[in-house]
Amino acid sequence: MRILFKILCIAFLSCASKNEVGKNNPVYKAAVVDRFVDDQNLIEEVSVFNRKIIAAKYVQRLMDGRVAVNMTEIDSFYNEHKTEFKRKDDEVLVLVFKKLNKNTAIKIKTTLDRNALDSEKSSEMISNNKPERAVFKRRNLKEGLSKRLFGVKKNNSLIIQQDDGFTVFYILEKFNKGTIKDLVFVSDEIQAKVLAIKNHQLKEKIIDSLGVEYAKP
Repeated sequence: MRILFKILCIAFLSCASKNEVGKNNPVYKAAVVDRFVDDQNLIEEVSVFNRKIIAAKYVQRLMDGRVAVNMTEIDSFYNEHKTEFKRKDDEVLVLVFKKLNKNTAIKIKTTLDRNALDSEKSSEMISNNKPERAVFKRRNLKEGLSKRLFGVKKNNSLIIQQDDGFTVFYILEKFNKGTIKDLVFVSDEIQAKVLAIKNHQLKEKIIDSLGVEYAKP
């Protein structure tokens, strides 16, 4: 470990030499000409800063590839923190077909409204037009669009004309304020949280370990 740390230090300090750092920086060039960079207090400050960067990068390198989050951990976190995932507003889950001409928009709406979503006709329509899946909160919508989206029944659609063409919204599901989000809606958020926790724990463990090994006698 000591050898690797020395190599990293040498490489970093070499890259951060005065000539290289100031090569394309006129302000730095001016500081060199004015001999500001020779100030001993400044040199020490830069040295301390460089050591902190090297230490942080070194710890990050030791952490690389050592932390992962599996579905069991995500599921456990969800079950233990369900109340954190209550909806703070009414929400609607939709498929959004954008930038359509009028005939295509009508065809999509008619096909989806008359057939089950998993039917051959609907599946082909979705595959050919590649809609986005989106969740809209009532408070984030303009009043007119909000009334239309929340006024349409589940498994039905509506067409709206916009500047870039026609848009079809197909209502997949509606959710009331205060209901708990299903795991499928928050799994990415939970994964990020658990990953952050595990990264922090590993970082502290590595720092403690290095502290014991390299602490001054």
